[in-house]
Amino acid sequence: MPRSNRPSRGKPKPEPIEDLDLNAVRLGIRRSETKRGVDYTTQTSIGANADDGKTWVCPHCHLQISKGISHIVAWDEIRGVETRRHFHSACWKSFQGPLL
Repeated sequence: MPRSNRPSRGKPKPEPIEDLDLNAVRLGIRRSETKRGVDYTTQTSIGANADDGKTWVCPHCHLQISKGISHIVAWDEIRGVETRRHFHSACWKSFQGPLL
């Protein structure tokens, strides 16, 4: 029996896929974390929006984080974004001290 090239009427059409919000992806996902009783807001960053030549120093390992390197930005929820610091992802996982 030859195959039919006609679409099947019984199958529902797939729902359209929403466009990906690239700005939300670039800004990262914010979440709250508690370490030693201090609440921190953390956000992933790909560092793509930084100025050319911009680098950060990780307060845990004291090594540089260059533009374009994925990392964690963390700040104390009470003291605000003025306390924000940039950590390597692995360094943030092991970080237990207060942000100075």
